[in-house]
Amino acid sequence: MKVYGTLLIALAFSYATTHVRGQEPSEGYILTPDRVRIFYKIVGTGSVTLVAVHGGPGNSLESIRADLEPLAKGRRVIYYDQRGQGRSELITDESKLGYEQHVSDLDAVRQHFKLEKVTLLGNSWGGLLISLYAIAHPDHVERLVLHNPAPPMHGFLTDMQDEISRRMNSLYKPEQLKRVRFTEKAGNWLKAKDPVAICREFLTLVLTTYTYSRTLNIGFKGDLCAGSRESVRQNRTVNAQVWRSLGDFNLVPKLAMVNAPVLVIHGAADVIPLRGSEFWASGYPNARLLVIEKAGHLSHVETPEVFFPSVETFLKGSFPTEARRVNREQ
Repeated sequence: MKVYGTLLIALAFSYATTHVRGQEPSEGYILTPDRVRIFYKIVGTGSVTLVAVHGGPGNSLESIRADLEPLAKGRRVIYYDQRGQGRSELITDESKLGYEQHVSDLDAVRQHFKLEKVTLLGNSWGGLLISLYAIAHPDHVERLVLHNPAPPMHGFLTDMQDEISRRMNSLYKPEQLKRVRFTEKAGNWLKAKDPVAICREFLTLVLTTYTYSRTLNIGFKGDLCAGSRESVRQNRTVNAQVWRSLGDFNLVPKLAMVNAPVLVIHGAADVIPLRGSEFWASGYPNARLLVIEKAGHLSHVETPEVFFPSVETFLKGSFPTEARRVNREQ
């Protein structure tokens, strides 16, 4: 979230796709109402569709695709690169990078695949994005999985940054902390000869604090720096503009209009405050909260034996038994 979100985009204007004759393309492009090209990739086949929305802001679908592969067993999973990131169209006009455009893009994905109602899984910032979408289009939502979601109100972002700083101060020496501050700044990404290298250095240092074990030696396959050099170069700009567009946001009062079932998944050791996920679960009328022990922000990688069976149970129509209701007064 904020500057520590994650990353990216390759400039692509071809509508070439990879597909088997007689089947739908496994990847391609969608043209949004404001004529931005959005890249998508389909994994798996089946009569049931799940749309997986990546985190960031500033990442690409490659940040989650490989690690969420088990979800494609028996169903079609649609991933897409959010505007200005991954293989979607590069955008330098900051006025076109606000959350409203991201919500509109997600609806363009739904319409392109002719889905009257859509089941969504949102990872990190993606959890906030699919909630913004559900508020705007409650009649088009079937089910929601908020996967280690960003919090529903701005105030919790400060708490998150404080926790990240605390963990970094305990993990790293002063010279390493100086490198984090350097690699964090958007201007240094824009000037870098190799923005991908600075991206990988930044994320190796920062993402480590997101985990339960304080290490990335956990089998993590996601590529948080996927995309062309120019798309990676714009990461910090994309990230900052999305948060700027949200301002001092608070989605909780608006969640009551969404009647779809919602599963909120939170790693007990996440840098995001548990209270944020509790607000999600108490704000939605039909939601449950699953807290996974011995997991941080990467619960799908750190505890797959809990994460995937729980998500499968929910996608098939039931809440996992370990998920609990959260009362508003809690």
